[in-house]
Amino acid sequence: MSSITSMHYAIRKSESRWERETAEHILRIREKYGYNSKEYGDIKGSFYCYGCYLKWKEVHGNEPDKSKIPLLTHVDNTKVGGTYFRLRHLNEKSEGNKHNAGCCFNDPTGYLKSISNSFDYMDVDTKGVPHLTILKKNQPKGTKNNRFSTGEKDSTERKRYQSFGALQEIYNRYNNAWTELTFRTEDSKNVKIKDILFSSSEAIKIAQNYQEDILIVTGVIKKVENRNNGGYINIVFKEKENTPFPSFRLSVSPDHIYSEGDLKCLENRNIGCYGRTRYNKTFAQMELFSLPNQIVFFDLEENEPCPFTLPIINLKRMETAVTDTLTAYKAVATIANVEGFSYYLKNQKNIPLLEKQIEQNIMKREDLLQEKKHRIKVRDRSVTEKERLIVQLNNKKDELVTIKNTLEKKSSFMERFFNIFKINESKKINSLLSQKEIVQEDINDLKQEFYVKTNNVVDTENFIKHIESHAVDIQTRISTTLQVMDDLKQGLKVEKVWREVVEKENCYIYHISTANLWIAVQISKAVYNSSIMEIKCLFQLHYEDNEMRFYPQKIQSIEFNISSNELMIYQKIRNELDNRLRHLPFLKKMKVTKKTIVNS
Repeated sequence: MSSITSMHYAIRKSESRWERETAEHILRIREKYGYNSKEYGDIKGSFYCYGCYLKWKEVHGNEPDKSKIPLLTHVDNTKVGGTYFRLRHLNEKSEGNKHNAGCCFNDPTGYLKSISNSFDYMDVDTKGVPHLTILKKNQPKGTKNNRFSTGEKDSTERKRYQSFGALQEIYNRYNNAWTELTFRTEDSKNVKIKDILFSSSEAIKIAQNYQEDILIVTGVIKKVENRNNGGYINIVFKEKENTPFPSFRLSVSPDHIYSEGDLKCLENRNIGCYGRTRYNKTFAQMELFSLPNQIVFFDLEENEPCPFTLPIINLKRMETAVTDTLTAYKAVATIANVEGFSYYLKNQKNIPLLEKQIEQNIMKREDLLQEKKHRIKVRDRSVTEKERLIVQLNNKKDELVTIKNTLEKKSSFMERFFNIFKINESKKINSLLSQKEIVQEDINDLKQEFYVKTNNVVDTENFIKHIESHAVDIQTRISTTLQVMDDLKQGLKVEKVWREVVEKENCYIYHISTANLWIAVQISKAVYNSSIMEIKCLFQLHYEDNEMRFYPQKIQSIEFNISSNELMIYQKIRNELDNRLRHLPFLKKMKVTKKTIVNS
């Protein structure tokens, strides 16, 4: 990268120490006392290169002798460009009067690399050209110093200020000479600062041609307007009185962390803003999303600190972002009433009654089980008796068959030998007939007894089934009562958690009637890091006929963290919440309607 010939600063050795001088200060001395005055003559030869001075201190750790750094000459060129210092020409001093190696004015590459090490949105390539990625709005990668942090502050706390951004640091070093520096923009173009530096009036004409160019728009800020109906904050430049067009403005998104108070430091200041121009129907604008990254002050006083205070997360705006997102899911914000969520609390008195019912039913079930055991024994004895009767009956039947067979043989024999054995055989036959009758009676008695035993077994089986059915009914009642009691106990736990959440600070309650759903959103600072905001959303379904009676299932929740370093924090909240809501099973089928925000 080429050297910078016009230097805004010089270093001068007084009696005791080195002091930095500005070209404007020396010009005022010359104008006051005269260009050839003794006052100017006494200091004319004491201006040395400020860049070489800084490099010497960086390398050696001490202040240099005058002979170690080159002399400068003050130049009054206000008629065509301003006042500055430059190296003394060779014929004015000596050929050795040149910048030291590493001087930021001789070769800005080293200085720009050191700046890039502190900022995530700037890198220097091998050719020494800085690449800007400001408009990509990258989150810090953690590899460079993060100069933006925030947290809640109370009324007694002193304001905390941010550090300057890379562009301001570069301007502070080179002042007007920064226009000679080359940068690579997000459009992948290598440009010198002077090629993208335009007044607000010039930027209006560029934007009107619908050229969305990357520029540094310069001018004095007239005022920071209050947030409009669309939620935008517009920062208006001062234009010439005869300008026929609305003033150029910087626009801050409704979802940005900045409030009007964070931007008041721009009023009546001569600034430049790096960004992309756009034309919005009637006015030209540029989005402002990072004060340190985009804004350059051209009117800073000597040693003036950075005017940007750290923005504070506005909980009211966070609530609005949450409400707008949930409204798209038909949620309605409602005032939290702890006492309203007390269905289970009011019904917990029923727990002892339910426990007593369960105890009584268990005793009944045990009595039935004992009766069942007794009846099973009775049935088993009857079955054994039936089996014994079957054996006896079969034996008697066999005996009867034998008698009948014997009678048949005797009868046949008597027919053939009736006359000879008449008396003797008659006696035997009569005896057999008598036995047959006895056996037949025994069989009939056994059948009757078997019939009775069979009926006893059937009756006992039926009674056992009745006991089992009754026991099942009692067990069902026990299970139902247990479930009611468990639901009541679980409901108490759910209700307790819900009531505790509702009572917390910064908790917002919503209801979706079409989904029978309660939603609680709790916003708080992380205990481990106060610059982290924790957003916790609880979801609890309720019974359709009683919206204050939760389903006793465990509360479902989603949680995510938002860093207060996130500039577009309110948009980040909307996106995170929306991405998680759409995956919840009870909201998947819901039609989402989102509103459009317009800058007016």
